[in-house]
Amino acid sequence: MKTNFLAIIAASLSAVGSIIAGVPANAVEQEVNVEITIQPTMFLRTFENISLDITQGDLGANDKDFDTNPTTDGNTSLTVTPRPSLTDGSELLAVQKQVKELYAVWANSGTEVNVSIEATQDTLTNTTDGVSTAIITEVTATEPNGQPTATQPLVGGANFTFNLTNATATGTYNGGVVRVKAEAQL
Repeated sequence: MKTNFLAIIAASLSAVGSIIAGVPANAVEQEVNVEITIQPTMFLRTFENISLDITQGDLGANDKDFDTNPTTDGNTSLTVTPRPSLTDGSELLAVQKQVKELYAVWANSGTEVNVSIEATQDTLTNTTDGVSTAIITEVTATEPNGQPTATQPLVGGANFTFNLTNATATGTYNGGVVRVKAEAQL
């Protein structure tokens, strides 16, 4: 009897469990569209520092000449006055220097990118005497526009013009800063 009773309880529980499991739940579902927008991006790479050498030739200065007495007999002395100026030249107002490559710009927009360079700090001061100065009077991009891609950059340099009329000492001049800016039309 005990066995029959247990069998009846087990059968009842099995029937109730399948009834509960078979009742559908109250549910709603819907598919939703997903969209993303990749914003136009650009990446600019430059050098941290520009260090240019201004040579005597850049200054338009003479580095040699002939004595005022064109011939020596072996005993003739050279004329040593007036002495030549080793730093002065005829081109001090507009000394030109070029940086072959200064920037590379990558972009994913496929549109025209314009690059500009401007001197944000145009005065360079001699590190030895602290008084002599050189001025960046102009700086322009050599490749001012193009259509770079994510794999093919727009690469360009800069043309600098310096005024060295107040650069009366030789040595290093520092303190100048230029800003390289890349802009794309959206």
